[in-house]
Amino acid sequence: MYNNPLYYHLFEIKSRLFYFFFSFFCTFFVCYSYPLEIVYIVGKPFVESQQTFVFLELTEGFYTLIRISTLISFIVIIPFFIYHFWSFWISSFYKTQRIKLNFIIFFILFLLICEILLIYFLLIPKICKFLLSFEITSATQHSNLNVDPLISVEFTARIASYVKLIVKMSTLILLIFQLPLFLTFLYSKKICNVEMFSTNRKMLVFISLIFSAFLVPPEMITQLAVACFFYFIFEILIFIGFFFE
Repeated sequence: MYNNPLYYHLFEIKSRLFYFFFSFFCTFFVCYSYPLEIVYIVGKPFVESQQTFVFLELTEGFYTLIRISTLISFIVIIPFFIYHFWSFWISSFYKTQRIKLNFIIFFILFLLICEILLIYFLLIPKICKFLLSFEITSATQHSNLNVDPLISVEFTARIASYVKLIVKMSTLILLIFQLPLFLTFLYSKKICNVEMFSTNRKMLVFISLIFSAFLVPPEMITQLAVACFFYFIFEILIFIGFFFE
């Protein structure tokens, strides 16, 4: 039994899974131990608009803290998971296959970092600013009449709703950012080629504008910036395609 190679592979899988889940739970408990810090990190794009969070149910704050800790732990542990995946499989590949695997892994990490930066520093602040613009208050401060406002619609954010919005938006953008990886797979299998994309750059520009229109609030500068970013990704994919020709 102990001389069977399958036994050693299974033992290695168990060991790596143990390290992975142990690291995940350690990260989770560290995040859970610093509730103020992790809530500030997640809510910083919204808090900068001088807004506060509330929770309306007795257990809402507790479950939201668990959800935030899980979200941050998942993001932090992704590179660790990729490392164990790479360490387990790399010994079974030839040299040329290792180069391709290393390229795919670095490409995944690059897309992940771009996604996090795009969401955290660009999309979330713009979306919060756009949604907060729907607050309605009667303009009486410039009037000489001492009257009460006719109507006032003010916003008070629930921390649970904000976290759900972040999770949904991150999941959507994560799926969109996997398109370059999917196209790389199509390159490797000779299903598509560089000429198909290089001769249809107008269509790529149109697709970039469509993506930005769905992801970003209706603000021209932000939409153009996101569209340029997506088009830049497509140009990188065209360049990468030459390595598979």
